[in-house]
Amino acid sequence: MSDDEITMLLVNDNGGLEAAKEKYTSLVMKICMGFLNNKDDAEEACADCFIRLWTTRRQIDTAKSSLKTYICMLARHAAIDKSRTLDKGEKLSLEENDIGLDVDYEDEAAKRINMQVIKKCVSEMPSPAREIFIDRYYFKMSVKDIAARYSLKPKKVENTLAREKKRLKSALLKGGIII
Repeated sequence: MSDDEITMLLVNDNGGLEAAKEKYTSLVMKICMGFLNNKDDAEEACADCFIRLWTTRRQIDTAKSSLKTYICMLARHAAIDKSRTLDKGEKLSLEENDIGLDVDYEDEAAKRINMQVIKKCVSEMPSPAREIFIDRYYFKMSVKDIAARYSLKPKKVENTLAREKKRLKSALLKGGIII
């Protein structure tokens, strides 16, 4: 079934939610598992995503984005919300040379302290810089794809990433980074 058909069914309260679940549950679970390491928590976030889809079904604007993109956005937000309620840190996979520091991610105590600093710094980033940063370093999206997603020029995305990496490096150094 096409996204347009599913959207029409959703808007008309005629089985669209089941069709959306059938088509996109595995994708939503994959997104949720990226944020949540526990399958039960990911399943709850997945259910929350489809509840949000149902409650916002009349707000879907396929002229702005596809149904798939809309569902992915809902999944991402549901997983982030679930993660926050569980008080888990965001798992940014920063590579050493991305911020210019040799960070110890092997030692569990060091990892916990460093991840707390990273979580705090990322959560304090202004929007859309936070989303751009997470898309690049967590989801490994290309600068070009991020620019298209947020209707920005690639250079603007690169500048935003450079600025936020500099802030993160400073926060890690001030926040007790364990190298």
